[in-house]
Amino acid sequence: MAAIAVLGGGISGLSTAWYLAQRLPRSVSVAVIEGSERLGGWVRTERRQAGGAEILAEKGPRTLRAGATREALAVLELVDDLDLRDSVVTAARTSAAALNRFIYYDGSLNRMPSGVTSLLGGLPAAARCLPRGIWRDLTTRNAADGSDESVHDFIARRFGAAVDDNLASAVMHGIYAADSRDLSARALLYPFWLADRTGSTGVLRGLRRVARLSRARSAVHALRDAEERLDQAQRRSRNPAFWDAVDAASMYSFQGGMQTLTDRLAAALRATPNVELITAQPAVAVRAPSPACAEITLAGGRTVRADHVISALPLPSLAPLLGAAPSALAGATPYASVAVVNVAYASRRVTPVDGFGYLVPRASAAQSKALGVVFDSRALPPQDRGADVERLTVMLGGSRFAELFGEPSSSSLAAIEDAALLTLRDHLRITQSPADVSVTVAPHCIPSYTVGYIDRLADMHAWVAQQLAGRLSVVGAAFGGPAVPQCVLHARDLVLRNLRLDDLSAPQHVTGLEEIIKGFAL
Repeated sequence: MAAIAVLGGGISGLSTAWYLAQRLPRSVSVAVIEGSERLGGWVRTERRQAGGAEILAEKGPRTLRAGATREALAVLELVDDLDLRDSVVTAARTSAAALNRFIYYDGSLNRMPSGVTSLLGGLPAAARCLPRGIWRDLTTRNAADGSDESVHDFIARRFGAAVDDNLASAVMHGIYAADSRDLSARALLYPFWLADRTGSTGVLRGLRRVARLSRARSAVHALRDAEERLDQAQRRSRNPAFWDAVDAASMYSFQGGMQTLTDRLAAALRATPNVELITAQPAVAVRAPSPACAEITLAGGRTVRADHVISALPLPSLAPLLGAAPSALAGATPYASVAVVNVAYASRRVTPVDGFGYLVPRASAAQSKALGVVFDSRALPPQDRGADVERLTVMLGGSRFAELFGEPSSSSLAAIEDAALLTLRDHLRITQSPADVSVTVAPHCIPSYTVGYIDRLADMHAWVAQQLAGRLSVVGAAFGGPAVPQCVLHARDLVLRNLRLDDLSAPQHVTGLEEIIKGFAL
């Protein structure tokens, strides 16, 4: 019996197994191997009691972006396929959560411009560096070679250091929990990086050239895009109310929290006869005893044979399983640790402003241990089910986690809670005692795409291609992007567009990184 094994039961692994189950005949078995006792990875929702009401405490991702990008549509289509449409709660594009995003700068919340009309009252203090930065870009000739540089160095060179210190560093904190001085401009600001290197008249002018290049590259995917548009049209005809609702949304989640998605994926897989979910049995070795198959040895001694292996593990976790992994590759992508502190108050409207939340830039790092604060109840009020509560989440640590809190322990958890409550008191002037506080540390949870990442990605591709005689592919946050939509799309593309599942007896010679690398080609 032909078989495929998926290593890792987070959102990437579960999505991969789901797409395999939809495409493969029942005669092909799929085994999902998860080392811990629970499935879902960093997607985790707790239900807690506070103020006489049940509240949601998101420990990982909390919202998903709506929109027409392939990444956004991949998750929405998965929600559609899993029949989760009635569980979706949305924030409209015109809501305060969509329009009001803040940066904590110079001791106060600075509302970021969300359109031309929002500029009528003038720029907030954090953004007053922008006009000078734009002028600098438009009047300074490019002086960059083709090599990579940090996000900070790139922005400082083109727009001035203040634009990064006050603004961009906050965004990098919010997405990657990392310092923009470490992150790759080529990987994370690719259109801007490319615009800087394809002409001599500045980044902003160069974006027009990049748009033309992007259209030319998109022509290669004309058939794929046409197929996906047809599928979208058919879905909209079947469930127009759902698609109209998400079209009007800026972001969404689920009434029961983000874990609704991973729980439904797991339930659907359990109900599929040829899928086996193996938990609490970590893989300890992955070998190819012959060119004809691969073998995964589990901690309990069981051996799982597979014609192909798809790893959704971080590379540092995968490499030792394969035996002869080069340490330079295994440790090339550092991971940031984040402390998540969920705070609930037994009253509404505790925060002084309405919106999604705020981020803390480098310019304010000396005044705060926080990366940012999300106003959960303001973002998606339906999740409170009408209860007289307000939920907030404080994120702390990131690249400074060890410096600020040391190794996780009972004493560090207490220090993290104190830092979170101090953040809310100092930044938002909240003096009310919370009804509930929950502290969670997510160690090494977000990959940092550091300078040189794209070159290392090519090295990873070459290395994966050499493993298991061509019977290994990889998916996950370390490769295609850390957000849930990127993980889902990466899994879908690998299964539906890259693997040749009609002939599993032959080595696939597909690493899963091919399309990602092509996306960064000049």
